[in-house]
Amino acid sequence: GARVYRLPLARRRAGRLRYLWDYLAFFVAASLAVGLLSARRRYPLVQVNSLPDFLVWAAWPARLTGARVLLDLHELMPELFASKYATGMDHPLPRLLGRIETAAIRWSDASLAVSQPCLERYLARGAPAERFTVILNSADPSLFPPPATAGDARAAGPPASPAPLRIVSHGTLVERYGYDLLLAALARLLDEGLDLRLEILGAGEQRPALEAQARALGLGEHLTLVGFVPLDRVAERLAGADIGAVANRSDPFTDRVLPTKLMEYAALGIPALAPATPAVRAYFDAGMVQLFEPGDLDALTAALRRLALDPALRARLADAAMTGFVARHGWPRMAERYTALVERLAGEGDRPG
Repeated sequence: GARVYRLPLARRRAGRLRYLWDYLAFFVAASLAVGLLSARRRYPLVQVNSLPDFLVWAAWPARLTGARVLLDLHELMPELFASKYATGMDHPLPRLLGRIETAAIRWSDASLAVSQPCLERYLARGAPAERFTVILNSADPSLFPPPATAGDARAAGPPASPAPLRIVSHGTLVERYGYDLLLAALARLLDEGLDLRLEILGAGEQRPALEAQARALGLGEHLTLVGFVPLDRVAERLAGADIGAVANRSDPFTDRVLPTKLMEYAALGIPALAPATPAVRAYFDAGMVQLFEPGDLDALTAALRRLALDPALRARLADAAMTGFVARHGWPRMAERYTALVERLAGEGDRPG
């Protein structure tokens, strides 16, 4: 079992200084908590999950007692900062964050990267390759169960009484994830006479702009902005969808991060379209997902049109993603890799302080 210790802090989505303050406050609180816990018992291993990358140094009290430190790098912090605040990678702050990232990796005993393209960025900034294991954030089958049968009803073509085609997308509502492009593509296809419904699950700063865009485009009942959905309820809201849509724009961050939602669509047997970023192409080919040029509305519209009009293609893509990605990179495989690493590090966590 697990024992959870909650720290009395709240995180707010705000400007750069507020983000920095929140991170520093949590770093101090986490350092104190680790110190108190390490005084009570000796831990063989401490895992630190970013962001921020410098949070790894909150593990120093446990390391003094002999614990090994595993740094789980959830994001590329320099690229995320550059994307969020439109600074460019040459700005002093992303460059500083890159140096902190490399120092944090070097200080840890081992580090986790969430994709091969992310690993390549860490190595390009000088991180030691021997520290790393790649563990994808693949969908947990207990939360995202596979479809009951492979090649399900999609392969049989449209039902006798055609219903609106149901498109889903989910995640944080921010500009880099391209939901505005998805709404624009939906409007174009509705004008062509296609009967489509789009459901977007998630909350975020872009919601007011999306609501205004939907009104301007006259999307009406064809769009539902569901709002925040707890993780354990996401799969049931996605179930039965005809298409899963990933519309990420291209930037230094999104180019290298494999979209979690794409892995979840694959696990649920939902055929998907996604931008042909380096991260997506590292794990999915054109036979597994409908690819399009990121940020290109015409290309996104064409990809969505092709999937909407071809049920046999949707069935082929869903099956290929299941066999080509889920079977090779699904969470059971990742869990084996992660467990082996944790057991090795915990077994080594007996060195003197």
